[in-house]
Amino acid sequence: MLYGLPPFYSRNTAEMYDNILNKPLQLKPNITNSARHLLEGLLQKDRTKRLGAKDDFMEIKNHVFFSVINWDDLINKKITPPFNPNVSGPSDLRHFDPEFTEEPVPNSIGRSPDSILLTASVKEAAEAFLGFSYAPPVDSFL
Repeated sequence: MLYGLPPFYSRNTAEMYDNILNKPLQLKPNITNSARHLLEGLLQKDRTKRLGAKDDFMEIKNHVFFSVINWDDLINKKITPPFNPNVSGPSDLRHFDPEFTEEPVPNSIGRSPDSILLTASVKEAAEAFLGFSYAPPVDSFL
């Protein structure tokens, strides 16, 4: 929302990952200095130098980009959101691009082939030990 497309964006996922890992960050010239500094800090390749690496969220919260935010009012929900989508219910998708809402949902959402194999092998192992139980002696915990 701050920048448009992500700085390393490519329609080709493998190319985008390669851009993230190997290309230098190039930001548009029309971005404010505070936004530039924020993005450069958040997208720092060296995680030890990344914004938030030293002082966690406080380092990000105290960044000049967020200086206009009254954090107490935000926490207490006293700030009016800049955009409040008017929706008729949980299935109202009019604010989402059809490019995404019309994509087919894969049958195995949240499950990789590896997790399916792992689940199967755990079940097979459990079946091999039916009726077996073991508890260590009480003194082994002392």
